[in-house]
Amino acid sequence: MFDAAAIGPKIDSATLKIFEIRPCKLRDLAGISPLARAYWKFEGVSGFKAAKYKKLLSKILRNPSLGKVWVAAESNRLIGYLVMVFLISLEYGGISSEIDELYVDRRNRGRGVGLALLKAAISRQGCRGATAISLRAGKSNAAGIRFYRRLGFRPRAGFLLMYRDWE
Repeated sequence: MFDAAAIGPKIDSATLKIFEIRPCKLRDLAGISPLARAYWKFEGVSGFKAAKYKKLLSKILRNPSLGKVWVAAESNRLIGYLVMVFLISLEYGGISSEIDELYVDRRNRGRGVGLALLKAAISRQGCRGATAISLRAGKSNAAGIRFYRRLGFRPRAGFLLMYRDWE
């Protein structure tokens, strides 16, 4: 079980404001939706539909074997979120986790919010003992790529992300 007290609240010494990292609850979905819309826009992903997004997040929250979601909150207002999904990987020898989405509101970047969200996700409790953790970053997101590299993430040599829509 994830121990939110071990991660938050955190004090941002630059602004002396407190934010906390905690597992997402169903009541948080309305607050995540505008952040997710901003994230999709930032990454150039089209087709955001709030109702469908909330339905999928609800599915994760109700089925912890599918993944976990954390939020960053300041004075009961969400300022960031992270969605991690799980899958079985024969190649990695067990459960693998993927950071599907990580976003911090632009006004709250540089305060350690993203780092605190990632620490929650990559903790042993967060990853459920996963053998590997991966993420995707937009090629044009230079700041994000630097951030992930500082935390030990690196491109996987010899692989190219490919996909096919079913719609």
